[in-house]
Amino acid sequence: MAGNTEWQVSGDVAQRYELILVPVIFIPWAEHLLQRAVLRRGEDLLDVACGTGIVARMATETLGADARIAGADINRDMLAVAAAIAPEIEWVEASALSLPFADRSFDAVICQQGLQFFPDKVAALKEFRRVLRPEGRAVLCVARELEVNPLMASQVAALSRHLGDEAADAIRAVCALSDRAELERLFAEAGFGTVEIESVSLTLRHPDGRSFAENALTATPAAAAFAALDDAAREALVADFLEGFGEGYDGKALTFPHVAHVIVARA
Repeated sequence: MAGNTEWQVSGDVAQRYELILVPVIFIPWAEHLLQRAVLRRGEDLLDVACGTGIVARMATETLGADARIAGADINRDMLAVAAAIAPEIEWVEASALSLPFADRSFDAVICQQGLQFFPDKVAALKEFRRVLRPEGRAVLCVARELEVNPLMASQVAALSRHLGDEAADAIRAVCALSDRAELERLFAEAGFGTVEIESVSLTLRHPDGRSFAENALTATPAAAAFAALDDAAREALVADFLEGFGEGYDGKALTFPHVAHVIVARA
């Protein structure tokens, strides 16, 4: 089984990502990042590594019809889901390392849990800075280490035990850029003048923990390997996944912290 450290999904996995992971994980973080961006009506926004586009979609009410709102991602299946939900937004298949936008095109660039996956992080951040206007801001969140993130830690442990280490690579990679000093270095090297980094913990919930755990595994790059297991093996993997939450799983509901560094950077 080839390792996948770039969180690439295809086909109906992208749809399951939107239906299962976005409501529990990505909507709360999108709300937080949009608040930190302090968007004003009429400003132009770029959502990088947009996935199914929740940040861009949630920004439309604040920014209004006259604003330019764009989402960029390398995954065309994610973009297809985004476009089906919000065709009025400008969805672009593009790498963060080479954004197809003119200099000084946007007032804000937001990137939710994407920087850790970019093969050249400084090049991507330089692109963020290039497309920002002089008073613009880049707002990002990047997951902290596995030890403080039970969702990722329990998935990595369960997938490694039942499917092997390579099956857990994409989940492990979510927490691969957890060092604050490394983040400071990357933003400084990219030329940002003012950089604020804060550790933020959001409490995430799902009323049916077992349903979430099972379905979440079908919305990740490990989906095919999980689906190939027989019923008993899938049940054992899900049980291990839930056990990793400890007291966060009460036998029914699931409540857990999701911890990330939030970065607000200005040129």
